[in-house]
Amino acid sequence: MNTIIVRVLQISKELNVEIYLVGGTIRDLLLNRRTKDLDLVTVRHSRLLAEKVADILRGTFVELDDDREIYRVVLKDKILLDFSKMRGNTIEEDLYERDFTINAMAYNLRKGWPLNEGAIIDPFNGVKDLYNKTIRHMQDKVFREDPLRMLRVPRFMCQLDFDLDRETKKLIESHSHLITNVAGERIAEELFKILDENKAYYYFHLMDKQLNLLEKIFPEIVEMKKIGECKYHVLDSWTHSIYTMKEIESYIYAHGFFEDHIREAYEEHTSHIIAGNHSRLHLLKLGALFHDVGKPSVQKVDVKGRVRFKGHEITGAKLAKEYGDKLKLSVKEKELLYKYVALHMWPLVLYKKNDVSGKSLYEMFNETGKETLDILLIALADIVATRRVLNSKEEMGMFKVHIEYIANNYLTRYKPIENISKIIKGREIMEALNIPEGVIIGKMLEEIRKAIYLGEIVPTKEAVLTYIKEIY
Repeated sequence: MNTIIVRVLQISKELNVEIYLVGGTIRDLLLNRRTKDLDLVTVRHSRLLAEKVADILRGTFVELDDDREIYRVVLKDKILLDFSKMRGNTIEEDLYERDFTINAMAYNLRKGWPLNEGAIIDPFNGVKDLYNKTIRHMQDKVFREDPLRMLRVPRFMCQLDFDLDRETKKLIESHSHLITNVAGERIAEELFKILDENKAYYYFHLMDKQLNLLEKIFPEIVEMKKIGECKYHVLDSWTHSIYTMKEIESYIYAHGFFEDHIREAYEEHTSHIIAGNHSRLHLLKLGALFHDVGKPSVQKVDVKGRVRFKGHEITGAKLAKEYGDKLKLSVKEKELLYKYVALHMWPLVLYKKNDVSGKSLYEMFNETGKETLDILLIALADIVATRRVLNSKEEMGMFKVHIEYIANNYLTRYKPIENISKIIKGREIMEALNIPEGVIIGKMLEEIRKAIYLGEIVPTKEAVLTYIKEIY
């Protein structure tokens, strides 16, 4: 990054353009945080400079807002250089229009590089707030101008481990209703940055409890807070859901919780990128948070006076998918959220029936598929978050053993045959049985997979061909 900054400075001198490093870049440099984003302000000719930098550094020039003269250069390794024309007549006037004091600092590159901390332009005490680990807003209009900044607060708190200034907190609470004016994809961008951290549950709770934001984005939270207490729950559904998310994070980030091979399988599985920069782990946390979102719509009291929530997983799955639509998530992401919520009760049902027979597990794996490990984790977190509140000293080892047993079965017996074409291809079956082209043999392949799982045939092409010739 130092090389890039030096080169940009050289180019600015050639064009006789005064240029400042500003905002989050200064903040991250002072905190020794690695960054791939450079925010640069020029007195004039921001487009000319950006185009020249893109040409010389072999980057891609992007016009972000030509009217306001804001441009981006994308370099290799996803390094971003944002160039904008100074707002106002001085750099101080420009900084005054920024969101938070820790982002309202600048450095004139003409002062030389590496950064000389004594030459940082800091008219609003950003450095002081930085070292006091405090997020403080600049002007009272900051959240009216762009309500998304209210979500940037918990994101910065989460990423930097900072506290929130009391007046800024009050200002967010009073403006929280404005978050509904923000496009879903922009909201998702901030939420997923929080989901990337290992204490996301804490900041989702903070967004709700202290900032009054989350129920504006997900309205069903209001009703979730009113219901949920029954024979098995002493907490409302929303608080229980936060605890479930907390449990998920405690399992994923813990060493020694699961057997090594299961832990390694989870680490690999949850790291998969689903869409953009959203990983399976991000979606898994959201699935845990919304696993009971359907309860308010199905709450009933039976003849014995007991509160029931029959079918909450189905109504909840539909709501989770609607949230995915609202956040402009991809089709695959919405499918995962739907599946997590719709199927999260399956492991608990097997536990209550004391049924982990091959037939029952195969039926479950056939439904849960590649999301089996995710659903097992949500189920474990769900029951532990429930039982620990009822009895903090209760031993949950038996349910953990239940989940590990199912996970082992999935990893060792089902996953290897999930893609049956690795053992035998449909074409080979059609040739062996003289099945004409165009005939769908999906049901036959399913029967073969089931027979292998149940140990009726060994997983080899020869054994499969012998088996199908005998039964067809």
